[in-house]
This record gives sequence, C-alpha cells and structure tokens, in this order.
Amino acid sequence: MSFFRFVLLALFVGAFTLGVPGRDAQALDLDWQGSFRGETNMIFGATHKETGAAAGYKIPNNNDSPAAFQNLFLNLKPRVLVNDNVSIQSDLWFNSPDRGLFGSNTPTTPSSSYSQVQSGTGSVSARTFFAEVATDFGTFRMGRVPLHYGLGLVWNSGDSLDNRFPSNGDAISFSTKFGSFRVTPSFVKYQQAATSFGAFQPSSGISDYSLNVSYANDDEQLEFGLLFLRRLAGESSGVVNPFFASAFGNTAGTAGYVYNLWDFYVKKKAGIFTFAAEVPLASGLVASRTYSSMAGVVNASAAVSDRWTLKLNAGSANGQANGSTATTGADRLTAFAFHPDYRPGLILFNYNLQNLSTGSGSYYQQPITNARFLAFSGEYSSGKFSQEVLALFAFADQAADGTNAFFNTQLGRYETATASTAQEKNLGFEVDYGIGYDWDEFTRFGVDVGLYFPGAYYNFSNNGGPNSRGAVFGSRLSMMVRF
Repeated sequence: MSFFRFVLLALFVGAFTLGVPGRDAQALDLDWQGSFRGETNMIFGATHKETGAAAGYKIPNNNDSPAAFQNLFLNLKPRVLVNDNVSIQSDLWFNSPDRGLFGSNTPTTPSSSYSQVQSGTGSVSARTFFAEVATDFGTFRMGRVPLHYGLGLVWNSGDSLDNRFPSNGDAISFSTKFGSFRVTPSFVKYQQAATSFGAFQPSSGISDYSLNVSYANDDEQLEFGLLFLRRLAGESSGVVNPFFASAFGNTAGTAGYVYNLWDFYVKKKAGIFTFAAEVPLASGLVASRTYSSMAGVVNASAAVSDRWTLKLNAGSANGQANGSTATTGADRLTAFAFHPDYRPGLILFNYNLQNLSTGSGSYYQQPITNARFLAFSGEYSSGKFSQEVLALFAFADQAADGTNAFFNTQLGRYETATASTAQEKNLGFEVDYGIGYDWDEFTRFGVDVGLYFPGAYYNFSNNGGPNSRGAVFGSRLSMMVRF
C-alpha cells in the first residue's frame, strides 16, 4: 500500500473512532473481523494435446509440468456501530483471493527489484461498503453489499474461507419480516454504461430488479424461498459472460439481454438427515434471441455417528446446443453457468487448466456449465482433525455431433465442424482426499490432493484425430485464519 493510501485509510478509521466533525467528540464502537489465507498449489499433467492444428478441446503444453503457484490474501471487515440502529460495514481486500500470487502484484507491472516485493497500485480495494439501518418496519441497506441466496448457484457471498469470487453489487434493499416469512425487494447495479444518447438510463449497464421471499422455522428445521430476478443489460454494457458475449458468432463482443430468473430453494433437516436443493429457471431474450435455460443442485447428508457424515452432491447445468453454422449458431441460447464458487471437487470445476497452460486469465474461473455431475463423500471428524474422501463423476449435457457447428465451451464460441466423428459426453471422474487440523478456534491447516481422469469428451479434435490425454494430479497446502 502506498503512503498516500495508508494516510487516507488512517483518516477514514480515525474519523469514525474520534467522532463526527461539527459535533462533540465521541467514541464510536469499531468491530474488526476478517480472515487470512495462504496456500500453495501444484498441478501435474494438466495438458490434453491435440494431434493437429484445428480447434478442439486441447489444453496446450506451453509450460513445464507441474504448474506451481501460491496465493496470499487478507481481508479486514471493520464495522462501525454509529448507534443501536445504524451501522456502516465494509470488507477491505489486501491482494485478491483469485489474483494474489506470491512474488507478484498483479494486475500491476511486477517489481523490477530483485530483493523486494511491492504492493503496487490497486492491491487494496473495498469489496463491500454499505450502511445498514434497522427500523421498526425492517432493515434498510444502501451501498456495495454482499449478495447470497440458497446454495449459491446464482448469488454466492463467499462465506467459506476458500471462496474466491464473492457476489456483490451496488444496491438499495429493504428487508422486512411477517412471522416466519421475510420479504426483500432490491435494486442492484453491477456496471453502468452510457446509451447512444449520451445519458444514463436504468437499462444501460447491467442491473437486477429482485424480490426474495423466504421462510425459516427453527422449530420445524425447515427453510425455503423464491428469488425472482429481472436482469437487464444494454448492448453497450460490456457484457463479460462468454456465452452472452459471443455465443452466436466467432468474435467476442457485447450483447444486450433482458430475461427473468426464478430461483427456488428448500432445506429440511429430519433427525440425522439434511436435504437441500436449488433450481434456477431462466427465460427471456439474449442478443435478440430466445433464451431458455435451467440448472439444479441437490445436496443430502446423513450424520451416521458423532464422527462420520456421509454426503451426496448432484447437479446439472444446461449446455449450448449445436447450430447450423458458426455464424448463426442455434436458434436459441440454452447455456447456464453456476457461480464459480460452487465447486464440488478439487480439480474439475475448480482449476482452469486452459488458463494454467497459457498463463493468462484466472486460474480458478471454471464454473460448472454444460455438465451433469454426481459426487459422493464421507467425512470423519475427531477432535481437531478432520478427513474427507470424495468421488466425483461428470458428463456433458451437449456434445459435438461431427456434422453441425458445435459450441466450444472452452472458448465460449461456435466453431464449424470439420470432424466426421461425434464427441462423447463422458467428462471423466475424480477422487479427492483432504485432511484438516484446527490449531485453535481461529487457525486451520489443510492438505488436499486429487486425481482426475479426463473422459472421452476431451478426445474430440475438430480435425478428426483424437487428442492425447492423461491423469491430472493436484495438491493444495493451506493455512487459514479467521478472526
């Protein structure tokens, strides 16, 4: 952090600690929370080499195996208690859980010094900062707020220490309760963009108009809810979702959209069993074409003893159907992508092997899309130690048929089919093992290893010759502190 930024931060905290200018000095309560995380990752055998030059589902061998990198991240959550009803909350990030790499100040230019690491600019940011006011009628929020719903398929606030892409938005919301029901309407803005008339309008940029109706009863151990989103984006908004940006052509661009999303959620606990499910349904227009898609997840667990818990995690996310040509694509858009912090395994749907190979983009931006998965796991907890073994199986929803243009999920675009053979849907299976040790109530050490066997889906090459593929081994050593 530069000296100038440090002074500004000190003045910000001091203003709330000492009082408000123009009034008698008074001490305000300042509550600090946060977390620290450091980890090292090693990935062996990530490449899926292609036999020819035509595009397929290859992961080029551009770097020596293994891919080894370390992450460093700290966040502080100061909460100023103005009075009994008003608080101001924030989440300050030092580095990033996605880009905070050892020996780098990404996204700035690396330091030229051989004996120091510099923070550079932009390494300290406020992910959230908002005011919360409790009234007799409900709770009012305004500012950059965290967003979460259900199991985290659409909105995921990233409460777990190993999450990297927590949802947030600039919002105005009001939440009120009627018995066991809670009703929360809100307006959320993600990105603003000027229209062709040079003025700002509600539809420019990316916006959500939402209504969340939920029910929670602790006595019945039951909760359920419905989240309705009307999502709008203008054509000049710089849409970054690859499916929306370039699904109907070979070149990436922007594509306005307007669609509704109905997200259903339920969770029930009965004895040793816990069941939860979330099902989002989307319909509307994207790039002036019909958009209709759905996804779903079912989680179940059974605490068979004081130490053993058995778990089931199953889900599905629609893919994009084959089209007539690479330019026109299919008649409608059907692809759905989970929030990237919903990760059922260590390697598949977690590490972006393509970006690891090229050294560009996020190493973790690998959301579940065009996939159906099933994961079984068993967790054993004994005092400060915990262990978990997981088996994950996955299949694609859509695959190239060898005749029509196919949607390359890896690149986010349609490509003309030149191969005469169809692509199989088997994405492969993965086996993971993790062990954790709680040093105390704040500090946890972890070791996770995984072995992923890519399926025949990755054999497909658009020039007709099969890709070569092998097992992928991943390991992660981590230290996490929550305070």
